[in-house]
Amino acid sequence: MGRGSLSVCGMFSNFSALTRLPLADAMAISFASPLITVALAAVILKERVRIYRWSAVIVGFFGVIVMLIPHFDLSHYAAAGVASTAAIGSLLALTSAVCNAGTVIQTRRLTQSETTSSIVFYFSLICAIAGALTLPFAWHSPTLRELMALVSLGFLGGLAHIFLTESYRYAAASVVAPFDYSSMLWALLLGYWLFGELPDRLVYLGAAIVTGAGLFVIWRERQLGLQRARAAEGPPQAT
Repeated sequence: MGRGSLSVCGMFSNFSALTRLPLADAMAISFASPLITVALAAVILKERVRIYRWSAVIVGFFGVIVMLIPHFDLSHYAAAGVASTAAIGSLLALTSAVCNAGTVIQTRRLTQSETTSSIVFYFSLICAIAGALTLPFAWHSPTLRELMALVSLGFLGGLAHIFLTESYRYAAASVVAPFDYSSMLWALLLGYWLFGELPDRLVYLGAAIVTGAGLFVIWRERQLGLQRARAAEGPPQAT
Protein backbone atom coordinates (compact mmCIF):
# COMPACT_ATOMS: atom_id res chain seq x y z
CA MET A 1 0.00 0.00 0.00
CA GLY A 2 2.82 2.38 0.84
CA ARG A 3 4.64 1.72 -2.41
CA GLY A 4 1.43 1.94 -4.41
CA SER A 5 0.49 5.25 -2.79
CA LEU A 6 3.91 6.71 -3.58
CA SER A 7 3.63 5.50 -7.16
CA VAL A 8 0.17 7.01 -7.62
CA CYS A 9 1.31 10.33 -6.14
CA GLY A 10 4.36 10.37 -8.40
CA MET A 11 2.34 9.46 -11.49
CA PHE A 12 -0.37 12.06 -10.97
CA SER A 13 2.20 14.74 -10.05
CA ASN A 14 4.16 13.97 -13.20
CA PHE A 15 1.08 14.20 -15.44
CA SER A 16 0.06 17.46 -13.75
CA ALA A 17 3.56 18.90 -14.18
CA LEU A 18 3.52 18.06 -17.89
CA THR A 19 0.35 20.10 -18.34
CA ARG A 20 2.05 23.15 -16.85
CA LEU A 21 5.67 22.86 -18.01
CA PRO A 22 7.44 22.25 -21.29
CA LEU A 23 8.54 18.63 -21.62
CA ALA A 24 12.24 19.52 -21.39
CA ASP A 25 11.75 21.43 -18.14
CA ALA A 26 9.72 18.62 -16.57
CA MET A 27 12.31 16.04 -17.61
CA ALA A 28 15.14 18.12 -16.17
CA ILE A 29 13.47 18.23 -12.76
CA SER A 30 12.50 14.55 -12.87
CA PHE A 31 16.13 13.55 -13.23
CA ALA A 32 16.72 14.77 -9.70
CA SER A 33 15.09 11.47 -8.66
CA PRO A 34 18.28 9.34 -8.89
CA LEU A 35 20.11 11.84 -6.70
CA ILE A 36 17.32 11.67 -4.13
CA THR A 37 17.39 7.86 -4.38
CA VAL A 38 21.08 7.73 -3.52
CA ALA A 39 20.51 9.97 -0.51
CA LEU A 40 17.52 7.93 0.68
CA ALA A 41 19.41 4.66 0.16
CA ALA A 42 22.15 5.91 2.44
CA VAL A 43 19.74 7.19 5.11
CA ILE A 44 16.89 4.64 5.05
CA LEU A 45 18.49 1.45 3.70
CA LYS A 46 21.82 2.17 5.40
CA GLU A 47 23.62 1.36 2.16
CA ARG A 48 27.25 2.36 2.01
CA VAL A 49 27.52 4.96 -0.73
CA ARG A 50 31.13 5.79 -1.43
CA ILE A 51 32.46 9.08 -2.72
CA TYR A 52 33.06 7.54 -6.16
CA ARG A 53 29.37 6.72 -6.61
CA TRP A 54 28.30 10.11 -5.28
CA SER A 55 30.66 11.76 -7.75
CA ALA A 56 29.38 9.67 -10.67
CA VAL A 57 25.76 10.52 -9.88
CA ILE A 58 26.53 14.23 -9.63
CA VAL A 59 28.47 14.18 -12.89
CA GLY A 60 25.60 12.30 -14.55
CA PHE A 61 23.11 14.87 -13.34
CA PHE A 62 25.36 17.62 -14.71
CA GLY A 63 25.32 15.82 -18.07
CA VAL A 64 21.53 15.85 -18.09
CA ILE A 65 21.52 19.59 -17.41
CA VAL A 66 23.94 20.12 -20.30
CA MET A 67 21.65 18.17 -22.62
CA LEU A 68 18.65 20.28 -21.65
CA ILE A 69 20.31 23.72 -21.81
CA PRO A 70 19.18 24.35 -25.43
CA HIS A 71 15.56 23.78 -24.44
CA PHE A 72 15.37 26.21 -21.55
CA ASP A 73 13.87 29.63 -22.23
CA LEU A 74 12.97 31.32 -18.95
CA SER A 75 12.05 34.56 -20.76
CA HIS A 76 9.12 32.70 -22.30
CA TYR A 77 7.42 32.49 -18.92
CA ALA A 78 7.81 36.20 -18.24
CA ALA A 79 6.56 37.13 -21.70
CA ALA A 80 3.55 34.86 -21.46
CA GLY A 81 2.72 35.90 -17.92
CA VAL A 82 2.54 32.32 -16.65
CA ALA A 83 5.22 32.47 -13.98
CA SER A 84 2.86 31.21 -11.28
CA THR A 85 1.77 28.27 -13.44
CA ALA A 86 5.40 27.38 -14.11
CA ALA A 87 6.16 27.57 -10.38
CA ILE A 88 3.31 25.18 -9.60
CA GLY A 89 4.46 22.86 -12.38
CA SER A 90 8.00 22.88 -11.04
CA LEU A 91 6.75 22.03 -7.55
CA LEU A 92 4.68 19.16 -8.94
CA ALA A 93 7.63 17.85 -10.95
CA LEU A 94 9.81 17.95 -7.84
CA THR A 95 7.09 16.13 -5.88
CA SER A 96 7.04 13.47 -8.57
CA ALA A 97 10.82 13.07 -8.35
CA VAL A 98 10.68 12.63 -4.57
CA CYS A 99 7.84 10.10 -4.82
CA ASN A 100 9.64 8.14 -7.51
CA ALA A 101 12.76 8.00 -5.36
CA GLY A 102 10.67 6.77 -2.43
CA THR A 103 9.17 4.11 -4.69
CA VAL A 104 12.65 2.87 -5.59
CA ILE A 105 13.60 2.58 -1.93
CA GLN A 106 10.37 0.76 -1.06
CA THR A 107 10.86 -1.64 -3.98
CA ARG A 108 14.34 -2.45 -2.75
CA ARG A 109 12.93 -3.27 0.69
CA LEU A 110 10.07 -5.37 -0.71
CA THR A 111 12.40 -7.55 -2.79
CA GLN A 112 13.77 -8.93 0.47
CA SER A 113 10.43 -10.59 1.32
CA GLU A 114 8.20 -10.50 -1.77
CA THR A 115 8.35 -12.04 -5.24
CA THR A 116 8.68 -9.88 -8.33
CA SER A 117 5.24 -10.94 -9.58
CA SER A 118 3.52 -9.93 -6.33
CA ILE A 119 5.26 -6.54 -6.28
CA VAL A 120 4.25 -5.81 -9.88
CA PHE A 121 0.70 -7.13 -9.37
CA TYR A 122 -0.13 -5.00 -6.35
CA PHE A 123 1.49 -1.94 -7.91
CA SER A 124 -0.67 -2.36 -11.03
CA LEU A 125 -3.79 -3.03 -8.95
CA ILE A 126 -3.41 0.05 -6.76
CA CYS A 127 -2.64 2.29 -9.76
CA ALA A 128 -5.66 0.86 -11.65
CA ILE A 129 -7.96 1.56 -8.69
CA ALA A 130 -6.60 5.09 -8.33
CA GLY A 131 -7.07 5.71 -12.04
CA ALA A 132 -10.62 4.32 -11.96
CA LEU A 133 -11.54 6.80 -9.24
CA THR A 134 -11.03 9.62 -11.77
CA LEU A 135 -13.63 8.24 -14.21
CA PRO A 136 -16.57 10.30 -12.87
CA PHE A 137 -14.60 13.52 -13.38
CA ALA A 138 -13.30 13.07 -16.93
CA TRP A 139 -13.60 10.46 -19.64
CA HIS A 140 -12.46 10.47 -23.25
CA SER A 141 -13.42 7.53 -25.44
CA PRO A 142 -10.25 6.56 -27.33
CA THR A 143 -10.18 5.86 -31.03
CA LEU A 144 -8.96 2.48 -32.23
CA ARG A 145 -5.49 3.93 -32.85
CA GLU A 146 -5.38 5.55 -29.43
CA LEU A 147 -6.58 2.33 -27.82
CA MET A 148 -3.82 0.34 -29.53
CA ALA A 149 -1.27 2.92 -28.39
CA LEU A 150 -2.53 2.71 -24.80
CA VAL A 151 -2.41 -1.09 -24.82
CA SER A 152 1.13 -1.02 -26.21
CA LEU A 153 2.13 1.52 -23.60
CA GLY A 154 0.74 -0.67 -20.83
CA PHE A 155 2.54 -3.75 -22.16
CA LEU A 156 5.90 -1.99 -22.48
CA GLY A 157 5.48 -0.29 -19.11
CA GLY A 158 4.63 -3.57 -17.41
CA LEU A 159 7.61 -5.32 -18.99
CA ALA A 160 9.93 -2.50 -17.95
CA HIS A 161 8.51 -2.64 -14.42
CA ILE A 162 9.30 -6.34 -14.14
CA PHE A 163 12.89 -5.82 -15.29
CA LEU A 164 13.33 -2.85 -12.97
CA THR A 165 12.00 -4.77 -9.97
CA GLU A 166 14.35 -7.66 -10.73
CA SER A 167 17.30 -5.27 -10.92
CA TYR A 168 16.64 -4.10 -7.35
CA ARG A 169 16.68 -7.74 -6.25
CA TYR A 170 20.26 -8.21 -7.47
CA ALA A 171 21.76 -4.74 -6.99
CA ALA A 172 21.68 -1.95 -4.43
CA ALA A 173 19.27 0.90 -5.08
CA SER A 174 22.11 3.43 -5.14
CA VAL A 175 23.78 1.36 -7.90
CA VAL A 176 20.69 1.01 -10.08
CA ALA A 177 19.56 4.64 -9.71
CA PRO A 178 22.28 6.26 -11.88
CA PHE A 179 21.24 4.12 -14.85
CA ASP A 180 18.00 6.09 -14.97
CA TYR A 181 20.04 8.71 -16.80
CA SER A 182 20.43 6.32 -19.75
CA SER A 183 16.76 6.92 -20.64
CA MET A 184 17.91 10.25 -22.06
CA LEU A 185 20.12 8.38 -24.49
CA TRP A 186 17.24 6.14 -25.55
CA ALA A 187 15.07 9.23 -25.99
CA LEU A 188 17.79 10.65 -28.22
CA LEU A 189 17.92 7.55 -30.42
CA LEU A 190 14.17 6.96 -30.59
CA GLY A 191 13.48 10.63 -31.20
CA TYR A 192 15.72 10.58 -34.26
CA TRP A 193 14.41 7.23 -35.49
CA LEU A 194 10.69 7.92 -35.05
CA PHE A 195 10.44 11.68 -35.46
CA GLY A 196 13.62 12.73 -37.26
CA GLU A 197 14.63 15.05 -34.42
CA LEU A 198 18.23 16.24 -34.61
CA PRO A 199 19.55 17.32 -31.20
CA ASP A 200 21.75 20.29 -30.45
CA ARG A 201 25.49 19.73 -30.11
CA LEU A 202 25.18 20.25 -26.36
CA VAL A 203 22.91 17.23 -26.23
CA TYR A 204 25.68 15.06 -27.66
CA LEU A 205 28.08 16.47 -25.07
CA GLY A 206 25.66 15.80 -22.23
CA ALA A 207 24.97 12.28 -23.52
CA ALA A 208 28.70 11.55 -23.49
CA ILE A 209 28.95 12.81 -19.89
CA VAL A 210 26.01 10.66 -18.76
CA THR A 211 27.37 7.59 -20.53
CA GLY A 212 30.79 8.11 -18.99
CA ALA A 213 29.31 8.45 -15.51
CA GLY A 214 27.28 5.27 -15.91
CA LEU A 215 30.26 3.31 -17.23
CA PHE A 216 32.34 4.56 -14.31
CA VAL A 217 29.77 3.22 -11.84
CA ILE A 218 29.83 -0.17 -13.60
CA TRP A 219 33.64 -0.26 -13.59
CA ARG A 220 33.87 0.84 -9.97
CA GLU A 221 31.34 -1.73 -8.75
CA ARG A 222 33.17 -4.46 -10.67
CA GLN A 223 36.43 -3.52 -8.98
CA LEU A 224 34.76 -3.57 -5.55
CA GLY A 225 33.17 -6.92 -6.35
CA LEU A 226 36.55 -8.39 -7.24
CA GLN A 227 38.02 -7.04 -4.00
CA ARG A 228 35.19 -8.60 -1.95
CA ALA A 229 35.66 -11.91 -3.76
CA ARG A 230 39.39 -11.92 -2.98
CA ALA A 231 38.70 -11.03 0.66
CA ALA A 232 36.19 -13.89 0.94
CA GLU A 233 38.71 -16.37 -0.46
CA GLY A 234 41.30 -15.31 2.13
CA PRO A 235 45.07 -15.26 1.73
CA PRO A 236 46.57 -17.90 -0.55
CA GLN A 237 47.60 -21.07 1.27
CA ALA A 238 51.30 -21.79 1.41
CA THR A 239 52.40 -25.04 -0.27
